[in-house]
Amino acid sequence: MRLLLALALASSLLASQKNKEPKSEVLPLPKELPMALSADTATLEFRALPLLQSGGLSAQIRETVSLLLRDTKKENVIKLRAFVAGPGDARRVQSVVTESFGEHKLSLPVVTIVEVGALQDSRAQIAMEATVSTGKQLNPNGLVFLSGQSAQNLTAALARLRASALSASAGSILRATCFVSRIDGQGAAMQNAMTAALPGATATVVQALRDPLEDSATCEAIAQANPSAASAAEPVVLLPQARATVVRTGQLIFTGLQLSFGNFLDDAQEAFDRLNRAASAINAVGTPVQVTAFSPDPSSMAALRKTAHVPPGVFTVQPVQGLPGADASAGVEEVLAPGIAAPSIQ
Repeated sequence: MRLLLALALASSLLASQKNKEPKSEVLPLPKELPMALSADTATLEFRALPLLQSGGLSAQIRETVSLLLRDTKKENVIKLRAFVAGPGDARRVQSVVTESFGEHKLSLPVVTIVEVGALQDSRAQIAMEATVSTGKQLNPNGLVFLSGQSAQNLTAALARLRASALSASAGSILRATCFVSRIDGQGAAMQNAMTAALPGATATVVQALRDPLEDSATCEAIAQANPSAASAAEPVVLLPQARATVVRTGQLIFTGLQLSFGNFLDDAQEAFDRLNRAASAINAVGTPVQVTAFSPDPSSMAALRKTAHVPPGVFTVQPVQGLPGADASAGVEEVLAPGIAAPSIQ
């Protein structure tokens, strides 16, 4: 009898445990990505990751980040720029970067995420650029930042970019990014055009909008500085006519994308103020040497262009399909030379 009672009690306890709701697992929040990081100017390398042709957006993001980490062993990734096309959630880039860098116990980079209309390959859903501090002396004379040169088509925009580099006495162009109105199956031809115009540069071409209203192209770039570029004695020289800035400072500060949620001047100014606060936590706020603003909203683009404290020669305002925030009207990223109150102007 006692044995039967014991068995019955055990059976009852087991049934009770089975019917209990399992305790919910509390997952830790992902680490916040930094908004600003500094790096040695001379050690910087600018790369573009290969486009992938299979898998959904999440799979392509993870594989692209994996390729980056494989190729940057013992190097410090300072900044990532991700251009996302297709229906997936662009915010997935942030979570994958946080997870992957965390798994490898690596410092997190600053990140810019932008939604575009299309990429060079219709099967690709993400194009990624990386700014890497290599620890090697790659740019002993500094860098030249070439802001967006616009024209009706890619060929003309590239010609203007080359003229800008020539006017600034720039050396080799290291990386170029072009935003075009239409790719329409011409991705390979556009890549070839960039390679021919800018030999040795890593090149990225994206279609900015899914349904553009007009034909246009805008190209920006980063080049090495020659010893003769502008004045070798000046740490930062702004060349407004060429839309170029020669930088010889030992350090640069790179920011991630700061979102803005309104289309008034105050909203645009607040985005810049937040970036400057993030940069000032690293070093004394310096002069901007390249500023790029992305927006799907024409009224927000107009407010950004009227922001007074950014010199026109360093400022590119680029329309895009969207941003990683449902209510975001614009996003701004900057490269700054810390500790420089104002550039020399030539």
